[in-house]
Amino acid sequence: MSIPCTSGRIPCKNRSIRSSIRQFVSGADNGGALVEMALAMPIMMMMLTGIFTFSQALYQKLQLAEAVSNGGRVMAAERGATDPCADTTTAIQNAAPGLAKTSITISYNIDGNPYGTSCKTAGGANNPLMPAGTTAQVLATYPCTLSVYGIKTLTCSIGSQVTEAVQ
Repeated sequence: MSIPCTSGRIPCKNRSIRSSIRQFVSGADNGGALVEMALAMPIMMMMLTGIFTFSQALYQKLQLAEAVSNGGRVMAAERGATDPCADTTTAIQNAAPGLAKTSITISYNIDGNPYGTSCKTAGGANNPLMPAGTTAQVLATYPCTLSVYGIKTLTCSIGSQVTEAVQ
């Protein structure tokens, strides 16, 4: 019969197999923290990457809204321009440096008439498309992708619009 080992954490050379099994079954926690970490870490990383992805989408939404607001002010003041829609498109793209310019889809609605990115006229001092007092609406959308661990889980489209009175 071997002499029992008194230290629970330091392995003893003269410990019997029966006492080693008893210590293992009785709840020795050698490596328990490693197992807990291995189980909890993926869940925590999914939560963190989800928070970061959602924050990025929210940032893009706020940047698009600010750019469209800026474009609405430009559109309201562009009554004498030859192509107020092109000028407004440029203003929106310049006001959103964190967004891909080619991915922003912009449309216009001037006094109830829809236009694309161009509403070119002969121009002059008073643009016939934009008489003073009418409304000019600017609509923009931007695609977003929400991903967790780099895996695309959801695609969405964020949008913003503003309506201004033509000056």
